[in-house]
Amino acid sequence: MTLSDPEMILLLVGISLAAGGFSVVFAAMLSRRDRGPSHVLLRGFDLPRSYVFCDGYLVSDITDTDPLLTDPSDRVAAWGDLRESLGALNPDAPDRLDALRRDGSAFVLIGRIGEDELSLSGRRSQGRCLVTVASLEPGRDRRMIDRAGLDALEDEAELLRQGLDFTRDLLWQEDETGQIIWANRAYFDLVAQAADDSDRLVWPIRKLFADVAASDSGGKEVGAQRVKLDTEGGSGAIWIELASQPHGQGRLFSGRRIDRLVASETSLRDFVQTLSRTFAHLPIGLAIFDKRRELVLFNPALVSLSTLPGDWLSSRPDLYAFLDRLREKQRMPEPKDYQSWRASLGDLEQAARDGTYQEMWTLPDGNTFRVIGRPHADGAVAFLFEDISQEVTLTRKFRGDLDLLQSVMDASDEAICVFSRDGRMVLSNAACGVLWPGLEAMGSVADASRLWQGACDPTPLWGEIRDFVGGYTDRSAWSERVLLHDGRCLACRIAPLKGGASVVSFLEQKKLALPECPDSKAARGRKAPGLVSAR
Repeated sequence: MTLSDPEMILLLVGISLAAGGFSVVFAAMLSRRDRGPSHVLLRGFDLPRSYVFCDGYLVSDITDTDPLLTDPSDRVAAWGDLRESLGALNPDAPDRLDALRRDGSAFVLIGRIGEDELSLSGRRSQGRCLVTVASLEPGRDRRMIDRAGLDALEDEAELLRQGLDFTRDLLWQEDETGQIIWANRAYFDLVAQAADDSDRLVWPIRKLFADVAASDSGGKEVGAQRVKLDTEGGSGAIWIELASQPHGQGRLFSGRRIDRLVASETSLRDFVQTLSRTFAHLPIGLAIFDKRRELVLFNPALVSLSTLPGDWLSSRPDLYAFLDRLREKQRMPEPKDYQSWRASLGDLEQAARDGTYQEMWTLPDGNTFRVIGRPHADGAVAFLFEDISQEVTLTRKFRGDLDLLQSVMDASDEAICVFSRDGRMVLSNAACGVLWPGLEAMGSVADASRLWQGACDPTPLWGEIRDFVGGYTDRSAWSERVLLHDGRCLACRIAPLKGGASVVSFLEQKKLALPECPDSKAARGRKAPGLVSAR
């Protein structure tokens, strides 16, 4: 057959177009191959493909044309390639692969390429991760999966069932009508404990918490709520903390026994009430602030001492608000500078936390409070407010009486020393310091007697005074004369006082209008060192 020139030209053009189209298709296939496994071909999936990894390294045999791996020869990057390829088939596959590698969680997923479906399964065996990809038989209700993957899933399901039965928490499921359709062993055990013999373990299983509002109109999760369950025979109440959440058309419930927790809370509440009743009779105001510095406990004495309203104290004010109200009520010293006082509250809190805070508050009305801060467990701080106004008044009166007594003694020309039962010198007057320089520094009758002995002529009087003060001799008053080295004659008087104390006094003899000491003229020319005349 002979072709004309136009026909030949058309033939050549057709052949060129066909060759060009084939080139484009071939180039597109090569380009898709170079881009990686984002688009997977179904060719070769009539039989399952298995990939075995050890620590992320591919150890199983594969073909050089594996459609799920970008570079089948790169066994290090094979896990990432497979993860990306299976992610294109099912978006959950990457996370399930990560879980398989991390904790050995087996999985079975369905991957799709167009209208075709693939079975994606994974499991762990002997420390290795096994991933299987296989096609599903079309047109049947039954789907084929890897037998090893199915065994792993069944083992995991059995483990979950045993775990649900092993737990002490109650778990059960109710349908949309409120009927229990599943429960774990702990729920059945509680039914057997709470129900009578005629109502035990009869299906449908008895609802123990029928009065609990299980769901709301929005189908939201219900937070924990406490329920008291009375048992048959009066063996004691059971406390359960319940929670629920929507599950399909029904709800899934969980319950935890909190008998010990409720008993502990009841015991703690009774203990706090006992403390409160005890503190109610204390005259000392008590304020306890927790670690957040909120007032958590106070007694009636604090209300009367602080003049703060009881309802305001019950509102749990913090420490700074409490001190501010005390200042407003003039139940604490008025600070000269309010800003510096506010800044000093931090030091007060720190001192109380360290257990070193103790101050005397002199109030504007003249009363006096002793305030003590003490640390308590868990970062709490306790403040004690004690009204010591009467004590301060008595102390001031006693101090005034002592000052008056000292003034009376200082007005006397007689040198007077008072010793306690144990021989300590507790009191002396100004004349004593003039007659016996340095006697104020003497702490005992032994030291004083040595001073007297050194300034006077020999006499057994000093030993007798020591015995008298110590209570070793008859406690009767007596007087005796002593002669100073400078010639002066002193009349020494010793007398007992109440409480086992003793008084020793000295007075120059001439002031008593008595005859001179026999040897005074001979001794007048000698002057005792360190002595000054009392004239």
